[in-house]
Amino acid sequence: MRLLNKITLNLFAISLFIFMIGMVVFYYVLRQQVDSNINLELKKREISLNKEFDAAHSSINQTVNLNDTIIITPISQPKAAETFSDTLLFNPETSKYALFRQLGFVKTIHNQDYYIQIFKPLEETDRLIIRIIIMMNILIVIIILTLIIANRHSSRQDWKVFYDTIAKVNNYDVNSHEEFMLQHSDIREFEDLNRVLSTMTERIKNDYLNLKEYIENASHEIQTPLAIINSKMELLLQSGDMKEKQYKTVADAYEASNRLSRLNKTLILLAKIENRQFPESKPVNPAIMINHQLESLEDLIYAKKIKVVKQVEEQVTVLMNPYLAEILLVNLIKNALRHNIPGGDLKIELTGNSLVIANSGPALTLDPDMLFKRFHTSSSSPESLGLGLSIVQKICTMYGFKVSYSYQNNMHVMLVVFNKG
Repeated sequence: MRLLNKITLNLFAISLFIFMIGMVVFYYVLRQQVDSNINLELKKREISLNKEFDAAHSSINQTVNLNDTIIITPISQPKAAETFSDTLLFNPETSKYALFRQLGFVKTIHNQDYYIQIFKPLEETDRLIIRIIIMMNILIVIIILTLIIANRHSSRQDWKVFYDTIAKVNNYDVNSHEEFMLQHSDIREFEDLNRVLSTMTERIKNDYLNLKEYIENASHEIQTPLAIINSKMELLLQSGDMKEKQYKTVADAYEASNRLSRLNKTLILLAKIENRQFPESKPVNPAIMINHQLESLEDLIYAKKIKVVKQVEEQVTVLMNPYLAEILLVNLIKNALRHNIPGGDLKIELTGNSLVIANSGPALTLDPDMLFKRFHTSSSSPESLGLGLSIVQKICTMYGFKVSYSYQNNMHVMLVVFNKG
């Protein structure tokens, strides 16, 4: 959930909680105030009735008059001097009970005590309270919604700088020559974040350039003496003046030098892939590259009498760097040929969504998860550096592809699922 949405929901929840409590408190306060006003009216009515009774000097009989809402009852037992309460009275006209506010008091006339009850209907008052509550509810809901919308709009403007920073950090490319510029913000926390990110990206870029320069220099400096060593070894091997033991020693050294040269180039390639030094991408046709690689490896295929079965869609294109696409296919195909058995099968299937390369061979003796680790190999071949599948995985990770290994029907299966997004 986005932070802005979470803040909005929290504000709404808090506002709703306060609103519910406020409405309950408001209702009881309003109800108490209304009852207090009605009590005051009933008290005035009591004073008025007392004056009328004192002036009448006539006998009073028990009467019930709902029109005047007065009940006068002779009593023989003393009652409380004055009480206020709510009560229900039956109205013959409507045949319903109605809610009244009641004031009861005792009046002595001609040595006779009378309990007099005067009433005030609450129906209209309750309707008024309901109307007030409804209006207050509508008003408060409008206020809360207005506050939420205004807060969301204001927060969106305030967080605009933050989202811009996130987008620029997400799209930042250390190989890009564009300067990493962030929007200025009047919010101190965002400004501090931008300052830290600018400093960090500048440090990362400097470290990257230093590392890149070191790798390039190391590659050049290592390859030069290796080339000299190889050329000297070749001259020695071609001289014909060495004994068999010396010849074998020089041949082993020459092979080790070649292996070291290939290892150096492969590790440099891995470093370049990890540092994303192959940014340019364009649609490439894997089918053409597969056919080209099978032609170049025709001698090896013929020597091991491998049967090649192809099912490729010629029009499939994948968006990636052409050089890396070629390296990906070369490593997969060479790996399938190197670990194949004499007279085995090589199956290649290419669709718009995936590439499958399978080869015959016995089951692995090591953990399949270790295949993509550096310097781990299931072959004892001196030509295998144990880096081919590691390079494959790095290239797939770079482009969002998924690569996996499985063993099915006596076949080693490498599956690459393309990312079409």
